[in-house]
Amino acid sequence: MSDPVHAVLLGGSSVVLAGLASAANAADTLSRPEQIAVLVIAALVLTGIYLLACTVWPYANCPRCEGSGKSRSPGGKKFRNCPRCEGTGRRERLGRRLLRKGDR
Repeated sequence: MSDPVHAVLLGGSSVVLAGLASAANAADTLSRPEQIAVLVIAALVLTGIYLLACTVWPYANCPRCEGSGKSRSPGGKKFRNCPRCEGTGRRERLGRRLLRKGDR
């Protein structure tokens, strides 16, 4: 049980900090172009994962009505359909809209 996850669970954060320090030392050994290449590759991988998630789960909860589909009155007794999501409680994610525009 010396891996970082168990160290954090047991309260031994020194193992995690030592791991971060060794990662920082490894970053110091890379040249500037190599560091930029690593960052670009990491950004591309994260973007790919996000776009894949957008194809699997294309809709998210509407932020205005928090997924309920209802817009409440100030008193809280009356409601109407949310104007942003039109009462569905869902909205299309940004990545899904970008993928849809790429299909045209």
